[in-house]
Amino acid sequence: MNMNTICDIILDETCSPEELREALDAFVVLCSEITNIRPDASFDAWAEDSLLDDGVAINPQAAAHCAMDYQRSAVFIRGVYAAINTLKIRFPGTQLEILYAGCGPFATLLLPLLSQFSCGELKLNLLDFHQSSLDSVRLLLAQFGLCPHDVQTIKADACSYKHKGKLHLVIAETMQKALEQEPQFAVTANLAPQLWPAGVFIPQRIDVAMCLADLEYEKDRFDRSQHKKRTELEKSARWHLLETVCTLLPEQAFGQLQEAQARSDGISLELAHTIVVIPRMADIPQFEAALFTRICVFGQYWLNDYESQITLPLKCYELLPLAGGERYRVSYKLGRYPKFHFERLHSAP
Repeated sequence: MNMNTICDIILDETCSPEELREALDAFVVLCSEITNIRPDASFDAWAEDSLLDDGVAINPQAAAHCAMDYQRSAVFIRGVYAAINTLKIRFPGTQLEILYAGCGPFATLLLPLLSQFSCGELKLNLLDFHQSSLDSVRLLLAQFGLCPHDVQTIKADACSYKHKGKLHLVIAETMQKALEQEPQFAVTANLAPQLWPAGVFIPQRIDVAMCLADLEYEKDRFDRSQHKKRTELEKSARWHLLETVCTLLPEQAFGQLQEAQARSDGISLELAHTIVVIPRMADIPQFEAALFTRICVFGQYWLNDYESQITLPLKCYELLPLAGGERYRVSYKLGRYPKFHFERLHSAP
């Protein structure tokens, strides 16, 4: 399977899950054979990862493995393609300047699309913290005959990188579920202000909500429903939305960061907190508190619960055992290991 065929299948929204898996597996095999970088989930703590001031930059093998999160890859690639075509309308006759932050060794969200655009239409800036990822991308561009495209590789930390000039599109998918560990917020706060007005940042929106759920029942029902959207499953008595504890919008991230810095005690930096009350329910023991993540990539392209590794629920072990009436101060803490923090308050009357 060649790159053009792979791209055609990924962009075909009527293709089956099996066809999509085959296409992305073929993409990974092609890239691995050329670069000798083998996908590896790298679950061993900190295995070859880079610890930054604002989160963890996962190692190239783990970044390559993300391509095999099939629905995630497909939705992001389709969203990027739609965004580029939208920007061609917004900026007619203009060479679109794109920054892909955290491109990894395969530049998965952009590389398959390059055959769809003529040389000169796009100016590409591929940024990664790991030099081996950038070397890998250069090999792939050469092997697939894509060098005529205007491409620059940049070794830098996306949380602090300053681009020369304004950008039309920023692609930055540097996240784990519930925005834990990786620096998605810091990257967004730094890069979104560097867009042209009417430019696009991908992803366009990330919502993290705290819920009570019977996770085993709920996941089994979700699997059997063949990925029905959450709006259909929310009717279940075994799933309760408590509060949205964080919304990450590119146009607001820099302001949120400034507010967090103004409130900082010099020890920790956190976004505005949310108060969450555990409802009083007779069947509370069968529930678990969890954070659910939903992502708007661009326009109609969303990733919902269980559709990806980054939209799986994250259990809130800090709240065990659950008790109705208890109140929590929930905040998103920034720094070397970003994550949500839970502080137990006095119980509600």
